[in-house]
Amino acid sequence: MKTKAVKLIKQFFKFGIVGCINTFSSWIFYYSLLFIKVHYLVATTIAYILSSIIGFILNKSWVFEKKVYNYRSILKYYVVYGSSYLINIGCMSLFVEVMHISEMFAPILTLFVTVPYNYLFSRIWVFKERENKYLKNPKKYHTFAICAYKESDYLEDCIKSLKEQTIQSNIILVSSTKNRHIDTLAKKHKIKLYYREGKSDIQEDWNFGVKMAKTELVTVAHQDDVYESTYLENILTNYTGKELMLSTDNYFLKNNRKIIEKNLKIKKLLKTPLRIPGFANIRWIRNLTLAFGNTIQCPTVTYNKLKIGEPIFTTDLKFALDWDTFYKIYNRKGKVKYIPIKLLSFRIHEEATTALWIKNSTREIEDTIMFSKFWPKWIVKIIMKYYVKCYEVYEEGRKE
Repeated sequence: MKTKAVKLIKQFFKFGIVGCINTFSSWIFYYSLLFIKVHYLVATTIAYILSSIIGFILNKSWVFEKKVYNYRSILKYYVVYGSSYLINIGCMSLFVEVMHISEMFAPILTLFVTVPYNYLFSRIWVFKERENKYLKNPKKYHTFAICAYKESDYLEDCIKSLKEQTIQSNIILVSSTKNRHIDTLAKKHKIKLYYREGKSDIQEDWNFGVKMAKTELVTVAHQDDVYESTYLENILTNYTGKELMLSTDNYFLKNNRKIIEKNLKIKKLLKTPLRIPGFANIRWIRNLTLAFGNTIQCPTVTYNKLKIGEPIFTTDLKFALDWDTFYKIYNRKGKVKYIPIKLLSFRIHEEATTALWIKNSTREIEDTIMFSKFWPKWIVKIIMKYYVKCYEVYEEGRKE
């Protein structure tokens, strides 16, 4: 009890500090705008918007220590601060127009109304934890299926990143290339290992991984990549049981350094419509985010087996099998969820499958096929002329 009481006192103290920062930043914006002759109500509005953004970021990450993306918190926050804004405007008008108090002093008096209001609703509604059965029992609902090949130097890094998740679900290893290296790591980390009979094939291996996962949600992890510790927590926080798939953003990983290439920035920009509530459930809008290239890195995706059915991967393409899969899922009736934060480091190295597909021209051929599903031939030719330049990031990765 003592520990909990101390934690609440610290939290309240930090909330007060953020309140001061929020207030002073609001005053700086407000008085700066007054100085350049902006009307006091317009100045109040602009100052309120800017300071509320600062307040949300600090309250979320520092006061309440929420490292998980959840658009509901953002919406709740702005409902509270939107209503608080109306109270603010009402008080300002009352003090300045009716009570004839100086517009320089009125904001200070308004604080005695808005601060208690903001704190109360932030504490009991905006940042309050809601009951989430998926977070409560993650092993019942989710599995990481790591697809392992040959004797990868990076497989253990991937395994460790999954075992270091802030909440733990199931982890399994699947492979079609039986060897001692995979056996040893499975035993060392106490992970169930399943070998698939037959010739090694990415699509068959991925489907095998999905099949071996006994939960409704499965993330097909690639042996070269590293997950952020809050990946699963973000996925399950945003999962309602209705989504076909959930995806996140990612870094590139070169020589064990996280980098953000121009390609990733473009992908994030193309996915902007999916951040607007409701837009991600409109099929033509979803397709538009894939029409200029594959904007989703396949290991960032978590699939809902119950909604999609099995097998998940059903395409004749080899390199673009993930892009074609997303295209098929996006054309189905149902919800998808895009979480716009970087929760995976996608490794680029000489032995990476992507780099090998580029070398033998398979990627260029299949990218052309995929673009043809969205555009007429003459537009495809124009797009491909520029799209092949994005291959450079993988070529550079092979040379480094």
